[in-house]
Amino acid sequence: MKKLLLPIILGALLTGCNETATVNSGGEFTAQQKAQIEQIASQYIISHPDVLVKASQTLQQQQMQAQQSDAKQSVITNANQLLNDKATPFIGPKDAKVNVIEFFDYQCVFCSKIADTVKQLEAKNPDVKFIFKETPIFASRWEASKYAADMGNWIYQQKGGATYAKYHNAVFATGKDEGKLTKKDINTIATSIGIDVSKFDANNTFMNNFELFSKLGFQGTPALIVMPSSNITTDNVTIINGYNPEALAKAISDLKASTK
Repeated sequence: MKKLLLPIILGALLTGCNETATVNSGGEFTAQQKAQIEQIASQYIISHPDVLVKASQTLQQQQMQAQQSDAKQSVITNANQLLNDKATPFIGPKDAKVNVIEFFDYQCVFCSKIADTVKQLEAKNPDVKFIFKETPIFASRWEASKYAADMGNWIYQQKGGATYAKYHNAVFATGKDEGKLTKKDINTIATSIGIDVSKFDANNTFMNNFELFSKLGFQGTPALIVMPSSNITTDNVTIINGYNPEALAKAISDLKASTK
């Protein structure tokens, strides 16, 4: 009944159920009528503040849906760079039907939290291509953030996906995030998997990832995309912002089922 009360009161005023609500000859309400409507509406909102809360929630939901739609369109527009960039490390079959793209920073605590989930999903889904976009958003704060990203991309170029995976997982396995990771840690890990760090060339190979990250409207890491390799639409693209392992697993499962 509360939801219906305001429309009924305003309807009475707007449809001329009493003399004072009759519009003037120009089809507009008089100043007195407008004042009456404003007074009733204001009193109703004061008495029922949940109306504003619900309106705010609805607006927020609509804005989020619009943002998601725009982001998915951007994914489609930039699909080739997301899926086929030769400088970007990946694990899994090159011609996979289903792809998971992750933008991440080794110093990001939530990237660290989801790393083990991604590793488990790789093992459970050997037919899925996992693409790793090194995006050191904390590079200006912690030098190791940038250093680790450059090292990862360089290892991939030198040794390929399998060796990159060892490095990637080992860095996260240290549990050192939020500024705790050091260049010494990174060099120790690289050396342990057979990399001659004296030949390392730090050349900011991640800058294209930053540009793409911005195009897609992402503002933080981890940012993950689950998408097919062909026939890409807004219906079969899933974007996951932040730590949400359940959503990631479901998106992979659903897309695999729809692409069989």
